[in-house]
Order: sequence, then C-alpha cells, then structure tokens
Amino acid sequence: MKKVVAFIGSPRKNGNTATLVLEVVKGAEAAGAQVKVFPINEMNIRPCQSCFSCRKQYGCPIDDDMKSVYEEIKQADAVVIGSPVYMLQVSGQVKVLFDRLFPLMDADFSPRCGIKKTVMIYSQGQTGADSFKASFDLNASVLQVMGLQIAETIVCTGANRPDTAAGDAKLLQRAFEVGRKLAE
Repeated sequence: MKKVVAFIGSPRKNGNTATLVLEVVKGAEAAGAQVKVFPINEMNIRPCQSCFSCRKQYGCPIDDDMKSVYEEIKQADAVVIGSPVYMLQVSGQVKVLFDRLFPLMDADFSPRCGIKKTVMIYSQGQTGADSFKASFDLNASVLQVMGLQIAETIVCTGANRPDTAAGDAKLLQRAFEVGRKLAE
C-alpha cells in the first residue's frame, strides 16, 4: 500500500487550495493509498533557527509539530503540497514548511529519505496558468534537492473566490486522477 502525505498551506479551511488537495487525497484513497493530511495553518511550526543541527543528523531540535512531519515524509511514497499564491509566491505557511524541510537533505545536498513523487497545487487570482511559472520552477528546484520530485503541478486560476475550484468539474477530475496516479 502506498503512503501519501498532504499539506494544505492556506489559512482558508474550505478554500480553493484545500478543495484541490482534498480531491487529490480522495483519488489516492480511492486507489488504495493511505493518506495523512496536515493543515499547516493549524499546526505549531516555528521558523528555521539556522542552527544547522540537521546537517549532522536527520531531524530538527525544535520541539514543534514538524517532528511528526519528518517521520511521515520519511515513510511516504508521495507528497502533496498545496498553497495559494501570495505576492508571486507560496503562502507564508508553506514557506516556513519549505524552510523546515531542510533536514530532508544531508550535508552534501543529497536527499536523505529517497525520492518522493510530489504534486504541487497552487490557487491564484491571475487567469493565466503560467503567470507565476518562474516562482513555481524555483519551488520545484528547491524541493528537488530535498528529494521531492515534482510529478504534477495543478494550478487553479482566477481563484479570487474561495469556491472557484469547487465549481470547476474538469479541474476537480484532474486532481482526483492525479491522486489515483500517486497510489500506483
């Protein structure tokens, strides 16, 4: 059985990001995967303190909710990360998560936990799916060094209302199918 870890990086509990992440989760579960969902905004995740303890050993000395995240990612086959686009980039919640994923990479910049198939989900107000491509490419490069290899990117465009994704049957179907593929 495949294991998938999903992160919802939006402060909106029922917004576009959550809708799409949970649709990917439904697809993965329908295909037999075991899934753990982390709503980042509800978690206690402190920013990286640049202590470099994680260069010596896997993990982080900060005593917060990331302790369980590291173990879940280590055991996972796939990772899903969803974020609204704020100021051309991921939300602050997701940026803190990215920084705290530093222990996934050892001192010589090799992935410590292997390669994880990763899905990035973005919701944005702009109507062009490529409006923030440079930021999305940068995120993919950062995550790749940590072993999070982007397999799919889903972008919900024109998402100025929290129910935009929920009203897009084609986008929901794509998210569901992407989730099913993660369980293969």
